[in-house]
Amino acid sequence: MGNDMSVTTTNAVDSAVYIGVQRFLYSEARLLDDRRYSEWLSLFASDFNYSVWLATFQEMGASPAPYAIIDEDRVGLQSRVDQISNARLTRAENPPSLTRRLVTNIEVFEDTSADRVRSISSFLVHKSRPGTSAGLFYVGTREDLLLRENGWRILRRTVRLDQALVSEGSLTTLL
Repeated sequence: MGNDMSVTTTNAVDSAVYIGVQRFLYSEARLLDDRRYSEWLSLFASDFNYSVWLATFQEMGASPAPYAIIDEDRVGLQSRVDQISNARLTRAENPPSLTRRLVTNIEVFEDTSADRVRSISSFLVHKSRPGTSAGLFYVGTREDLLLRENGWRILRRTVRLDQALVSEGSLTTLL
């Protein structure tokens, strides 16, 4: 799959680092749920990459074939945030959706660089739109390369959705 980070699961970090990363991921989820997008963007390193992948299913026995639906740097992600934050630029988020992110199954591993760690986490995002009775769910895994730089910063995030289609047509929810 593109943007493969190849996390080795034999080099787990110590408990203090793990708890720090866990708190960082939980705080990040709260910022997104509260639509505090500028603060959320400040959690990214200056030269980050943010990608979201879907899977297309093949014949029985074949692995799903992934493809990126989002692959952005700071300029692209800032543009996405600007669009979903501005009522004049979006119908999909006007009025804003209500979201709740659950981040779980967090694993944190040392990286080859002393100032970085790699984390793998599972997530569930529930999105509710005003005027609709049924909510949408996004489920998947995130692989993050985190940089120790005045706290933690996201250097690379690879999101893998456990679905083949985005049910709302276009993805306006940040994961």
